[in-house]
Amino acid sequence: MRNTTVDSLKPGPTLIEQAYDAILAAIGDGRLAPGARLNHDDLAARMGISRQPVGQALSILKAQGFVRDTGRRGLIVAPIEREFFRAVYELREALDSLAASLAAQRSTPRAAAEGKTLIAEGREAVKSGRTDLLVEADVRFHLWLCKVAGNPLLADTLRLYWHHLRRAMNEVLQDTERHQGIWDEHEAIFDAVVARDATEASRLATAHARAAGKDVARSMPAGPAGLGKARGIVSLSDELPPPRPAATRRRKSSP
Repeated sequence: MRNTTVDSLKPGPTLIEQAYDAILAAIGDGRLAPGARLNHDDLAARMGISRQPVGQALSILKAQGFVRDTGRRGLIVAPIEREFFRAVYELREALDSLAASLAAQRSTPRAAAEGKTLIAEGREAVKSGRTDLLVEADVRFHLWLCKVAGNPLLADTLRLYWHHLRRAMNEVLQDTERHQGIWDEHEAIFDAVVARDATEASRLATAHARAAGKDVARSMPAGPAGLGKARGIVSLSDELPPPRPAATRRRKSSP
């Protein structure tokens, strides 16, 4: 008998999610600079989509602190402000400490091998001197700690704040003298995790986050303005392709 059951659809990212990811990525790596104006129509045109998903994505980013409403000036990329990032790094101290402690208690040979690869990649990023590679390697190492810790709530919380931290790290890592020391600290945390020494891993992670917070504070001017000089809106066309025609998003039923 002919099977008339309709095939189930595989869920994919919506236009709102794609717009959110594209704009957030551009904010995180500095292509959308602190203080840059965000025009719905311009962003929609650059991404090849309608204005509605862009507006909804910007609303989410505003709620998360990446975008700010300035009234008549409209929406801008939130400035990088010392007090906000001081609070973020205080939270990070507690979360990193917990992540390292749990990772040490739950580490496996497979996790250790993955971590060793990440340390090697970080050392290579140091040699390259490229800020973008250093930031990505740093984020991957800390998300690895969260994964090994095995607590999904911890991972989700840190993942959001890492988007904020990436913005600060782009400024901090302009100081090349800290590059080697940062990865020495990462390797010491890794060694404690692999040795399953939860107390030492927690202590090292706390010290590492505290030192990073001080580096961030030194890199930022005091006062509410922070780092907020706009460099304008850049093209996001490569970040978000035009939506596919409706016909290509559906699967035909089985014969």
